[in-house]
Amino acid sequence: MKTGSPNKNPGGPGASAPYPPAPPRKSWMGAARAVLFVRRERWTLTWTGRLLILASLAVVIVILGRGLCGFLAITSPVGGQVVVVEGWMPTFAYREAAALFRKGRYQKIIVAGESNEDEGADLELRERAGGEKLIYFGVPSELVVTVSSGEVHRDRTFHSATAVKEWLRKQGLQTAPIDVVTVGPHARRSRLLYEKAFGDDVQVGVISIEDRRFDPNHWWRSSAGVRRVIDELIAYLYARILFSRP
Repeated sequence: MKTGSPNKNPGGPGASAPYPPAPPRKSWMGAARAVLFVRRERWTLTWTGRLLILASLAVVIVILGRGLCGFLAITSPVGGQVVVVEGWMPTFAYREAAALFRKGRYQKIIVAGESNEDEGADLELRERAGGEKLIYFGVPSELVVTVSSGEVHRDRTFHSATAVKEWLRKQGLQTAPIDVVTVGPHARRSRLLYEKAFGDDVQVGVISIEDRRFDPNHWWRSSAGVRRVIDELIAYLYARILFSRP
C-alpha cells in the first residue's frame, strides 16, 4: 500500500469544491446609519476656551446693560403744538410735566387715560386725577384736556393714543405734531405705539422724565429698577415685533 499526500478533495477528482462562506449581512439599522450619518473629526473648546467665551459674554452683557435704561428712556421732542402726558404717571412726573408745558410753546396739554392712585404723593394730591394735578402745579385749567379710551385691559398705551388722535381730529388738529411725556424706560415704547396709532402724517416726539424710584445709571442694583427696565424691554420688543393694530 502506497503512502502519499492526503487527498485535498475527499470527493475525488470529479467532486466540486465547497462554497466559500457568505459575507455577513448588514442590518437595516446599519444601512440607515450609513445613509444618514457620517463620521468626522471635529474641534471642540477646552475648558479654558469656554471660560474665556463666558467672560467675554459677561462683559458684553454688562456694557449693554449699562446703556439699556438710557436706550429705553429716550428723549426726543419735536416741539409740537400739543403735549400729551400719560395718565398713569406718579405725582412727581406731573410736577415736571407742568414745568415743561410752561417753558414750551404748547397750546394744549392732554392727559391720556385715568390717573392711578399714587401712594408716594402727599395726601392732598394722592387721589387727584392727572388733569387736577397739572392745574395744581400751575397749568391754566382752560388748557388742560383729559381723554380716556374707556376700560381696557391690554395695549392701554395704544388705545390712549387713539383716544388722543380722535380728540385732535374733532378739534381740527389731526396733523398737529405732538410730544408725549412719560416716565423713564416707558418712553421708547410710548413713542412707538403713538406712531402706530397716528400713522405717518403726524410727527411724534417723546420726553422721558427720570424715574426717581430707582437709579437709572445703576438700575440693576434695585429690584424696582430691574422690574421696570426688564418689563419695558420685553414690552417694547413685543410692540416692535408682534403688535398689530386692532
